[in-house]
Amino acid sequence: MVCDNLNALAAYLATEQLIEPDSSWRVNRTMAFSYLRRLLPRVLAGALRMTARLAAELFCEITKNLQKFIPGRSRPRPKRPKPHKAHAYKTAP
Repeated sequence: MVCDNLNALAAYLATEQLIEPDSSWRVNRTMAFSYLRRLLPRVLAGALRMTARLAAELFCEITKNLQKFIPGRSRPRPKRPKPHKAHAYKTAP
């Protein structure tokens, strides 16, 4: 829960600092989490101090992986039959 909140905060701050407000590009939060996941244990353990330079590098890494946002576009998966029955509905041998 804490990591997800930190990831959302880092993505939000990177967006606010490095991407124009009217841009159609958004931060890929999954890739942002992979960068944060590598950095967070060292910061929390005290092996690495979270400085302004380190935060700026993190934001730059996060904004390297952007995805284009197209309003009103969705591609839901088609309905398919389940490949096998659940164990509760199988006959006993």
